[in-house]
Amino acid sequence: VAAGLAVAAAAPLVLLLAGRALDGVPAWAGLAAALTFLSRLAWGALLARLARSVAVSRRVLVVGDRDRALALLATIAGAMPRWAFPVGVLLDREPPGRARFGGFVASLAEAERVVREEAVDDVVVALPWSEPERLAACLDVLKPLPVDVHLCPDTADPFVDGGTSLLAGVPMARLRVKPLAGAAVVVKAVEDRVLGTLLLLVLAPLMAAIAAAVKLGSPGPVLFRQRRLGYANIPFTCMKFRSMRADLGEPEGGAQATRGDPRVTRIGRFLRRTSLDELPQLFNVLGGSMSLVGPRPHAVAHHHIYERLVDDYRCRHRMKPGITGWAQVNGLRGETASVEQMRKRVLCDLWYVEHWSLGLDLRVLARTPFACLKGTNAY
Repeated sequence: VAAGLAVAAAAPLVLLLAGRALDGVPAWAGLAAALTFLSRLAWGALLARLARSVAVSRRVLVVGDRDRALALLATIAGAMPRWAFPVGVLLDREPPGRARFGGFVASLAEAERVVREEAVDDVVVALPWSEPERLAACLDVLKPLPVDVHLCPDTADPFVDGGTSLLAGVPMARLRVKPLAGAAVVVKAVEDRVLGTLLLLVLAPLMAAIAAAVKLGSPGPVLFRQRRLGYANIPFTCMKFRSMRADLGEPEGGAQATRGDPRVTRIGRFLRRTSLDELPQLFNVLGGSMSLVGPRPHAVAHHHIYERLVDDYRCRHRMKPGITGWAQVNGLRGETASVEQMRKRVLCDLWYVEHWSLGLDLRVLARTPFACLKGTNAY
């Protein structure tokens, strides 16, 4: 679209070089933009209508056991837009004549007749991958038929959740999908840099006031620096406003802060309850070691404990850690007094990693101030 619009808008320049006036350039560019937009709408409407038309849809036959085949058939029938039209099911272990095709179900032995009479374009095999002999027998029957044959991923297999791919021309089952790839990487980076810079400018006076209060409240540095594990378990230095007495702090992260913890200073108690102590992490965001939104980075000592106790704990680090996150705005912030609490936090983090979107990030950022004002479980 952008290329077509550029070409259309550049046409008046060609006329100019030919000696024509430049007066019509704005009108020409505006007309080109309007026509491009309208043509896209019309083309989209046409494609949607064609997708609903049985005449141009691919006619699909499903082969497999009864439960898998019917489940896949329902998925195909409910897909929108519908470029595939289901014509029936062949059961690979159903004796001939046991089920008539008039009832939409037949035996694999009737594959040749069904393909011919129903003008089938595609056959999808829905059988367990754990039964290679059964798969081979089914493919032998389908091999002579003039159709495209597809092997459906085994939906009962927990290891296959990323669809299929071509690698060096070889078809493969994709076991996992990288959370951020392609344009999403750029969108996330722009979000962090632009919003991070704006937040830093807006919050600079507040951060200066907090820094003064920390310095006057107890002896020691204004900032507390701690080594934590970030994206791909790469260590980085996480910055916070110091909220504990300098002589009692634990650089690698020891016992978590609890209610009435004597290590926490008076100003530190307020900062931790409102999460204002996390504001210096905006510098981590601009430096690239963190994001505005993501799984919270934990102290190294805590990381080593929980990675042994909580399944998939390390999978949180498939994305950069964040100042705030999906777990935090859902009430899972502050102290984790039990393994079950950490397990719930990890489940939230993993859900975020798998469902990331710019809209989700903006929702989390909008909800964060309200979550911080509650001060729940943060000491």
